[in-house]
Amino acid sequence: MTALLHVGIAASLTFAAFAVEKPLAAMRLPLTAKTSATPKVKIAFEGEPTAGVRAWADEAARVVTEWWPQVAHLLATDDFHSPEQLTLTFKKELKGPAHRTTDGLFIGVPWITVHPDDFGMIIHEMTHAIQDYHGAPKDAGWLVEGIADYIRYWHYEPEVPHRRIDPAKASCRDGYSTTGAFLAWLIVKYDRRTVPRLDAALRAGKYSDAVFEEITGKALDPLWNEFLASEHSR
Repeated sequence: MTALLHVGIAASLTFAAFAVEKPLAAMRLPLTAKTSATPKVKIAFEGEPTAGVRAWADEAARVVTEWWPQVAHLLATDDFHSPEQLTLTFKKELKGPAHRTTDGLFIGVPWITVHPDDFGMIIHEMTHAIQDYHGAPKDAGWLVEGIADYIRYWHYEPEVPHRRIDPAKASCRDGYSTTGAFLAWLIVKYDRRTVPRLDAALRAGKYSDAVFEEITGKALDPLWNEFLASEHSR
């Protein structure tokens, strides 16, 4: 009984010390004011699809329907309004996996034929459709792509092994999985609201690198160096 009491006291003290060091607000994910409605998913084909492509398209539509409200919630996009319809257009000659269009996604048939398990790229491009940052500065593209890959690799595909980052070559501005890994580290190390707060700044057209200092108390470059040191020590 005494031993259990001591353990309980130690745990309480540890939590109290942690709470002093890191405000409780930084440990909570924000909740959106409402759940974003999922748009109606329409499938379109360029030419007559094979049975395999048609089946892949049906599964992609299911992924979008299931994950759209989850991603909107993760980004805490209170002022985001879902479009009524999102069109998945399968292109026979598209180079690369997919890209976002004004009313949906273009998806490369050659890509899904060779990579039939790559539904993660649908999550990445769908995230761009939810982001829809009209006011974001052009030089913030690295962060836009990083957020999309953060959603993909840390929420949709968390079981996929993450490649190690080469500190001699990598930059936080590389975008994609490199920036996604940096954001995931910031969330654990500093503030679980990091991605929603970055999303809000990008959506409002108020993003600058100073937002990172507003969130963490440290400038972007020192944060990146701290992240690289933590990667090296793993």
